Amino acid sequence: MAGYSIAILNNIRLNASEEYQSRIPEATQNNIATIGQAFQTYNLLYNEFCSALVNKIGKTLINQKMYKNKLARFKSGAVTSPHDVEEIFIEMANAEGAYDKDGKNPLGRRNPPDVKVIYHRQNRQDYYAITIGDIDFLRVFRSEATLDTFIGGLINSVYSGDQYDEYLAMKNVLATYKGRDGECGYFDYEVADMSTAESKTEWAKSFVKAVRKCTKDACFPSTEYNVAGVKTWCESPSDLVMFIHKDVEVEIDVELLAHAFHDGKTDTKVVPTIVTLDDFGDLEDTYALIVDKDFFRVFDTLMEMRTQTNAQGLFTNYFYHHHQILSASTFKNAFRIKKTTA
Repeated sequence: MAGYSIAILNNIRLNASEEYQSRIPEATQNNIATIGQAFQTYNLLYNEFCSALVNKIGKTLINQKMYKNKLARFKSGAVTSPHDVEEIFIEMANAEGAYDKDGKNPLGRRNPPDVKVIYHRQNRQDYYAITIGDIDFLRVFRSEATLDTFIGGLINSVYSGDQYDEYLAMKNVLATYKGRDGECGYFDYEVADMSTAESKTEWAKSFVKAVRKCTKDACFPSTEYNVAGVKTWCESPSDLVMFIHKDVEVEIDVELLAHAFHDGKTDTKVVPTIVTLDDFGDLEDTYALIVDKDFFRVFDTLMEMRTQTNAQGLFTNYFYHHHQILSASTFKNAFRIKKTTA
């Protein structure tokens, strides 16, 4: 990704103040040093550049260089309030039976729907601090390569740290999911101990059979497989996500797993989204978790960079704040495939 510093410099210039545009030239491969000299001359414009670099441009343009949270696709978006996010579930209506002219008159009776509500609250408030020494930073304006290296390392250190922590936090949501009794909130399917299986092929077949049974159960209305005890289901296995332990994935043949979802009529295979994880935290003896695709309730409530300049020390501190709601919906189906306890 060499050369992105030129793109960043020109993006900042395009959106900068009129004075910045008049005094800081458009960046090319040959004038990086000239731009550095201009920043030394015009200190306010240098400050404008630094703020735009860390707070706006870097996050957008160097996204592919940083560590990415592989669970981020399951986030629910952003909300403006750090307080409760309300989630509502409306149960199926119950039949009243056949009309009975001699029975009770239902017209004067209120028939409210059976509505259940849960709340999700902000529970992550992290910040990340970095310091840019003004003199040291201006020295990297020697060439395109040195500027690329510096900007890449700077942005990567902040956003990669945040992405990794978000990944760990979302894994923790999976690992700590509890039922109404305070115990594990997943409905369990058991298979033999993988480590002592005489035939890994036969063990893999038993695992795939458990996966197939689980996904079939999820597609029929039931109150059995979710913590809230509501009657819910998914339309097809494609509405599910399977988080599989990396050690299990090694033993499972891809074609064997795909065969579990063959509909028997065509070549179409409707499969869950499969995500490999390195561990399940405190969920011991767990081989896989299978949940509805909207099981996570993860919202960003604040993502903001603040700056503080130290005129005496000639450096600037940058504080990146990331606040979130990290939760899971008790209205959603949640299954676990684990080692048998027998």
